[in-house]
Amino acid sequence: MASNRKVRFGIIGSAGLIGNYHADILTRGEGPYELTAVCDINESRVRNQAEKLGIFGTTQVSELVARDDVDAIIVATAHPLHAECVIAVVEAGKDVMTEKPLAATPADARRLVKAINRKRRIGGIHYQARANPAIRKARQMIDSGELGKILSIRVTGSYYKSDYYYSLGGWRGTWADEGGGVLINQAPHEIDMMCYLATGAAPTELVGRWTNLYHQSSQAEDFASASGVFPNGVQFILNVSVATHGDIRRIEVFGTAGAITLQGGKFTRYIRYEKDLIDFAHTYEGPDPYAGPEVHDQPLPEVGEDDPSLIHKMFAEAVLTRKKAKMLVSAADGLWSQETINAIYLSGYLGKKVKLPVSAARYDKMLADLIANAREVRRPQRESEEGRIAT
Repeated sequence: MASNRKVRFGIIGSAGLIGNYHADILTRGEGPYELTAVCDINESRVRNQAEKLGIFGTTQVSELVARDDVDAIIVATAHPLHAECVIAVVEAGKDVMTEKPLAATPADARRLVKAINRKRRIGGIHYQARANPAIRKARQMIDSGELGKILSIRVTGSYYKSDYYYSLGGWRGTWADEGGGVLINQAPHEIDMMCYLATGAAPTELVGRWTNLYHQSSQAEDFASASGVFPNGVQFILNVSVATHGDIRRIEVFGTAGAITLQGGKFTRYIRYEKDLIDFAHTYEGPDPYAGPEVHDQPLPEVGEDDPSLIHKMFAEAVLTRKKAKMLVSAADGLWSQETINAIYLSGYLGKKVKLPVSAARYDKMLADLIANAREVRRPQRESEEGRIAT
């Protein structure tokens, strides 16, 4: 492709909250891309959207993926539909970027990535939090050794939701249609960042717990926690909830030379130790049994401006150059959080530690049981969230 050519995008699920978000990025942002076609199951909304944007619109995925004026497609449907949509896209010879998480089950997530690789397509996932300049700076500090040997990472995510929220989308908070609750819906970004900062892989083993504390309109969990270890020995603690309120999303990384805290995507603390923790532990000879090295607060790291379109720009560059390394987050990277999420569900269900990756067949058996025994939830008939503009 010529260097001045733009990637022509289509969107599947274009009339929903996230689909509208992507449409806005592709039509308002300045990058090597343009939006040429949209697709949504809601005929009236996709027709209105297409007319407003002056582009082609359809309700049929097969019609969208067959178009000559579409080079790549963004899949913005509910995540249980990601696998079938992604496979349809790559089978048609198009490149693809899917929303998070990859899928609802490990079998679908692995099948999705395998299809992208088999067809040798450029495949990405929209984990836009990775584009956050503070997260990128934190990764740089870890890689440079500025924090010393990384010991542990602690992640907290609070995303309070009312029963009204679940009533807006009939599929939300159900085992059959969503495949879970806070873990599979709100928490994937925090879990992805945890894996990204800890090592760039999924954990090797973990113990998870999840429960529904009080949401009557949801069958699935509104609170979940986990602890475990990554391949490089970094320990982690995760706590996510749509039941608690007033807390800020927090990531804390602890190394032997220092520690950092990020809240709401911004640095709020950076400390360094007078002496490396391991060296101090091995060499200190008393007399204070509670002594530790001096702690020094540091100026907060400087970061650049946030660019909401960075994921799209880098994915487009990968499509244009046919170089996967140009992507900020590949679909294969999406397996880190996917495998973690599925392992927490299985661990909580079994009540014991599990090793990763979990058995896809065992996971499907668990999900079938949860669906069969799910309590009935009554939801008032209200306007669906689909078609609303993301804010």
